[in-house]
Amino acid sequence: MVAATTASLWERLAAADPGLLRLTAGLRAVLGLTLTLATLTVRDQSSVVLLTGGFTVVVTSLAISDPHPRNQFRTLLAGVPVTLAALTAGGLLAPFPVASHLAFLLLIFAAVYARRFGRRGLDLGIFAFMAYFLSQFARVQSHQLPQLTGALAVAFAAAAVTRFCLVRTTSYGILRRLRAAFNRRLRDAQQATSDLLADGGAGVRRLERRLDRLHASALLLQEFLYEAPAGMLRDTTAELDRVARADATAQRLGVRAIRASEDSTESSAHRVREAEPVDLTERDRVALRPAAVRPSGPWRHTTRQAFQVTAAAALAILGGHLVSPHLWYWAVVTAWVVFINAEHTGDVLLQSGRRLIGTVAGVPFGYGLAVLADGHTTLALAFLLACVFGMFYTPSASYWAVTFFITGSLSMVLAVLHTLSPELLALRVQETVLGAGCGVLAAALVVPTTVRAVAEMRLRELLFILDHLVRCAPQDGVPRPALDAHDLDQALEAFRQACRPLVHPLNPRRAERARVRRVLEHVEAASLHARSRVGEITHHRLCGLHNSADSH
Repeated sequence: MVAATTASLWERLAAADPGLLRLTAGLRAVLGLTLTLATLTVRDQSSVVLLTGGFTVVVTSLAISDPHPRNQFRTLLAGVPVTLAALTAGGLLAPFPVASHLAFLLLIFAAVYARRFGRRGLDLGIFAFMAYFLSQFARVQSHQLPQLTGALAVAFAAAAVTRFCLVRTTSYGILRRLRAAFNRRLRDAQQATSDLLADGGAGVRRLERRLDRLHASALLLQEFLYEAPAGMLRDTTAELDRVARADATAQRLGVRAIRASEDSTESSAHRVREAEPVDLTERDRVALRPAAVRPSGPWRHTTRQAFQVTAAAALAILGGHLVSPHLWYWAVVTAWVVFINAEHTGDVLLQSGRRLIGTVAGVPFGYGLAVLADGHTTLALAFLLACVFGMFYTPSASYWAVTFFITGSLSMVLAVLHTLSPELLALRVQETVLGAGCGVLAAALVVPTTVRAVAEMRLRELLFILDHLVRCAPQDGVPRPALDAHDLDQALEAFRQACRPLVHPLNPRRAERARVRRVLEHVEAASLHARSRVGEITHHRLCGLHNSADSH
């Protein structure tokens, strides 16, 4: 009985965290931090050395985003010289504030520009930025660099031991867990569909949520397969086909169950309501017509964003010094993070709001933990580890909650260093407000990209793929060249992301919000239909290949 209950709980945990990626990241961060602090404490190092080592090992878990262990190892190795160079530059330039600030801005530009090189470019940019930020936070001096170099070596060694020995994963293991999570969510969606039909209309929202979770799991599994090392699977195409067909079938059955449960009169809009393509009306197109220049042209996204983030950081440095000459770097951090995964001004605005909400909510939380742990270093460290785990285990979509735990972690660090005070936390909130404002201002004024411009661009890409898939449908029983549903899913997800500010509940333009939601319903329905057709095409192609092989 106990074993069955434990297995069921573990299965549900795996379904809630596909691949156990967030759990693995949290465990690695906590164990790496514990191992680093223990090693440096035994060597009787100073608080600055402890801070450097602990901060660096947490950054390794934050910066390495590739799911495959082989690529993780390469990024970790490349992160060592990048981190050492940035920290050294910050320490050597500490006596020269103007030169130090200019170097910081150049580093920020290069780190953002490096995002054009994919995951590794993004990860190494995070390594560089965080190392330079650490040099400002810890007020690193040139004479401390030899000791801090040793702390970096300990931190990266602890990260490697934790990642590749203590909490070791393999590509096959991650794939197995992603499959299990997908199968669990598939069963949940099937059960919700049956319950909806049995209950005569109750549970529509529950079914929609489970269909969304199923599709998110399918996208994650497909992305992992596309980035898998060569030769990991005997037939990756067949695995992708299985996932796409199962997801599309569950979505179609769910949609039909929702339609069957609805009354003849039109009820409130659901996420997906039709299973056939629907033409967009001119009224719907108006909602996505750009009011500014399109994001195409000589400016690439990474180049544009590099100038935007650098301008935001420059404003944050100037304003941060006015608010607090010693804590200006918090404004720069906020100006940096609000641009991560942001495509347009609306994304920066949303990210800024979430960052501010998480910081404001985390301040009393962190201060309360510090009061409870007052005079008890062991308890304070336990609270710190708990906050670090929460920071990594919280889904990235809930960015305000991630920031909440970041603020809690910072409060515990300051409490251990005996520098925490209500005034200090209030200054952090002020610097966060300033940094967020600088980010929004730079996004709106420096080579701006509007929400509507990006949304229309993403819509055009999505409609082009839909048109291409429909034209490749089987005719006269003969399958046309097979296409992949992955591009369609990626295009649909990119369009959803681009439309987030337009459909946000706080968008004051209600008519526009309703029109964009209607457009989303149409393209989601059309994409569902096209994905089913792609599965049919791929099935015909595979059957033809098998029959040809049998005939030979």
